[in-house]
Amino acid sequence: MSGAAAGVALSWRGGLRAQAPLHGPAGATPQPLGVRLLGPQFLDNEAGVSGADGATSLVLPDGNSLWVFGDTVEGPFESIRRLDLAPLRSNTAAIVPPQDARDGIRQFSFLATPDGRRPRQVIPYSSGEDPAKTRLWAIHGAATGERVYLFYHRISLLEGVDVFENFRLEGMGIARAKLDDLKFTRLDAPDGTREFWKEKQPTFGVWVEKTDAHLYVWGSLMTGMFLARVKPHEIEELARYEYLVEAPTPDRPDVMPRWARQFAPEAVLFDSVPNEMSAAYNPYLKQFLAVHALGREGRVVMRTAPQRTGPWSEPQLIYEVSRKDPGDFVYAAKEHPELARDGGRRIFVTFVDSATYIPQLIEITLP
Repeated sequence: MSGAAAGVALSWRGGLRAQAPLHGPAGATPQPLGVRLLGPQFLDNEAGVSGADGATSLVLPDGNSLWVFGDTVEGPFESIRRLDLAPLRSNTAAIVPPQDARDGIRQFSFLATPDGRRPRQVIPYSSGEDPAKTRLWAIHGAATGERVYLFYHRISLLEGVDVFENFRLEGMGIARAKLDDLKFTRLDAPDGTREFWKEKQPTFGVWVEKTDAHLYVWGSLMTGMFLARVKPHEIEELARYEYLVEAPTPDRPDVMPRWARQFAPEAVLFDSVPNEMSAAYNPYLKQFLAVHALGREGRVVMRTAPQRTGPWSEPQLIYEVSRKDPGDFVYAAKEHPELARDGGRRIFVTFVDSATYIPQLIEITLP
């Protein structure tokens, strides 16, 4: 698994319902011209990976991308539901070189153990942490200087409860590695723990947009999306983060964005997001484009905004997953901007269906 809700013993996989219509204001979000399902990805590998979720990508200075995954299955399995997670890596990663993804992601290599037969856990457990009780779900990050950073969820499993039904979010951590070895170390927060943001705060780090001046760090709180920013060289310093506390909305488009050192849950940019998403400038649309699952029932949507601070449009349906069973969850939908073609007219989006538990890729052509 790869996502978490903000709150104690509350899972976005369990009780989320759509809160917004599947259309936006006229002209706000264009209807996709074409959608192609390219199917499951990352299965043709030498590391034995047969199932994973998350699938968030960040671009490295050499042009390759680092894709990170949550709980990772090796070998045959029937279902991820109620599978014993203790033997599984709770996070893994793969290097993906630049490529045309119209036929799928063909070139990639998992970061593996020295013999190459198993994927390696890239964010390590600490002494005393029990994988049967604690999971570390890598989610997104950024490369800055000679280092790469990953944000991750630290969650506690609830005894006897399927993780897709419920779990406890302990908070969000940050891990750091050198670019030349990608061996991550978990950083200590100012209070001595490793959770920079605690269970009742947004899950900052689910998406990171890098600019020259700032890293824009998105976080979810009870399905609402919030935004923080920090200068790239200050990513390790919690006190240097600024939080968007006032932002324009469709009803108040002239409001000026306001940032503060103290987070306040006042500037919800949009809602109905089961934690994972993407938000990046699309040069074809000349707008910011966000992609996420709408609830858990199989709908993948996009939104647009003139600025990352909004105002954001209502969600526009771009793909609906045909679920085999009403109990299946569709989640982890996001764009991979580095794969875009034709100046952003063709974009590539992944999502995960709990029935198959492997990232699926779709190609979307905008009008």
